Amino acid sequence: MFYFVTKNDNKFREVQKILELYKEEYPTFNLELAKLTIDLPEDIEIFNTYYENALKKAQYAYHQIFRPIITEDSGLEIDSLLGFPGVKTSRIFPNLSQEEKNWAFANMVSRLPTQYRKCRYVCRVVILFDFSRYYSFEGIVDGYISDQPLGENGFGFDPIFIYPSMAMTFGQMDISVKCSVSHRYIAFKKLFDFLREGDY
Repeated sequence: MFYFVTKNDNKFREVQKILELYKEEYPTFNLELAKLTIDLPEDIEIFNTYYENALKKAQYAYHQIFRPIITEDSGLEIDSLLGFPGVKTSRIFPNLSQEEKNWAFANMVSRLPTQYRKCRYVCRVVILFDFSRYYSFEGIVDGYISDQPLGENGFGFDPIFIYPSMAMTFGQMDISVKCSVSHRYIAFKKLFDFLREGDY
């Protein structure tokens, strides 16, 4: 049993879906994943990289239960804003609702041509077996910021993240579709491949 640390039910639901789809491809892969909700300190995600934030969360959680831990840190990086909000994605504009945040970023780029709305979603996963043995995997998906939120699915900035090859936002995608192309899918597929190969 591995424990995934998050307070975000939507994020855990997506990881479970990614795992479900992976098991359909590899039926003998028998990983079991449980959600671990703990009170993480407010200042735990203070680092400048997704990797450091995810590792710090994993180390803190491991110290609580001494069981294998999986964590992730992810963010949206907008080229025209020099990569902002990036690692601060989950903490920016704390007084705004998510819908208001989506509109804020959509309005920032609404007058820009598409080529100047480039962005990427980044996900960094850390699996920690003990304090001296941990591994990290990254997933990146390039896209564009929409000039308005579109779709009711997903969470966070999904309604303004356009996935180019499908010409729709993550917010317009069914969860099974998103979980076969997203940054989180790419990172967790690398993790599951690593665990399936068993070389750890």
